[in-house]
Amino acid sequence: MEGDRWLTGVTLAALYVAGVVVGCWSIFLVPLRLPGGIEGMSDLLVLVFGTGLGVLGTWGMRSLVAAVLPGLGILTFVALATVGGPGNDVLLASGVQGDPGLGRVGELILLAAVAAPLLALVVATRLLRPTPEATAAEDTDADLAAWGRADSE
Repeated sequence: MEGDRWLTGVTLAALYVAGVVVGCWSIFLVPLRLPGGIEGMSDLLVLVFGTGLGVLGTWGMRSLVAAVLPGLGILTFVALATVGGPGNDVLLASGVQGDPGLGRVGELILLAAVAAPLLALVVATRLLRPTPEATAAEDTDADLAAWGRADSE
């Protein structure tokens, strides 16, 4: 039993660290210009990977905590990137005079970092919901057990 708790803790920590890595990757991807002028690749990365890692973690662990941890890791890194560092430098710009689109990406990445764990939680809740067939089977077993006890009284 102790080994199971250790494995659960390591898995939850790995999901959080994976979220931090995705957050780091997306922050440094912000100024990247892709062919066709796509600037929002980092926003899409945060939303898709944050939600996907959370749903995958929930599917594997059957726990709602696993749905939120990757998104919290992303949010942690994004929040730290918006705070001024030792030289008052920030990694996530709120606006650049020559490039107004870069500031918009910075705002959207923060929004995506908040939305990813919420979306993962919604999908994970549906994933963990018992099917109607399983619920009906449990009800039937409970009814049979109750009838058996009623007969013996």
